[in-house]
Amino acid sequence: MKTSNLAAASTGKEFLEILDEQKLTLTFRTYNGMRYAVFPMYFDYSGAAIGWLDSFSQGNMAGHYAQAYNLTGKRECLDISNSLINSFRAPTGLVKSTKYGNFYLHYNFLREHYILNAHLICTLGLQRAYRFTGNPRALLLFRDGVSTFRRMHWKYDSGSWTYYAVSGRYYRPAWPASTAYHRLHVNLSNRVYLATGDRYYRKIALKWNGYLTRRGLSPERI
Repeated sequence: MKTSNLAAASTGKEFLEILDEQKLTLTFRTYNGMRYAVFPMYFDYSGAAIGWLDSFSQGNMAGHYAQAYNLTGKRECLDISNSLINSFRAPTGLVKSTKYGNFYLHYNFLREHYILNAHLICTLGLQRAYRFTGNPRALLLFRDGVSTFRRMHWKYDSGSWTYYAVSGRYYRPAWPASTAYHRLHVNLSNRVYLATGDRYYRKIALKWNGYLTRRGLSPERI
């Protein structure tokens, strides 16, 4: 899944070429008469069978294909984006209901491993899908993701750094984020602020950015 390449080439010819390549790994399925699409993962991870699913890719790619539709007007891109959004309403295991709200799982087979960057990237991808297509399901999923982050962000905050993930029925810290992932948490929190206009998320981003300064590291430019 070439999502990093897509981020670097977000509007041009290369962006559309990568999306054309990705269609080769796309699978369409039906659930209760609803057509949905998935990008199965064709590598073994932590003993999972090949073909596991990842909300990071599903939500992010829904946003990318929505953007491609906006750029090209191709109905195929719109259909793919809408079908990826539908995957969150099918029995794919992408969404885990928690006491904090619906969480978008990075690994659909690890049901109690809550990875922050994956949840936020998925959430923001769904917002991008709504922005380019007006799909109301994307908007509802985006709002769910934001609401969960609002109620759960403190679980990822040690008071001096962020955790990469929390795990188990009690949502205990898995391990501290690397510096790169901590920086990603700062930027994703700020992107939630930009997407919602709610300064609550700006405050989270600024707080976590301050942890970098405390360690003598350069803060993110947000």
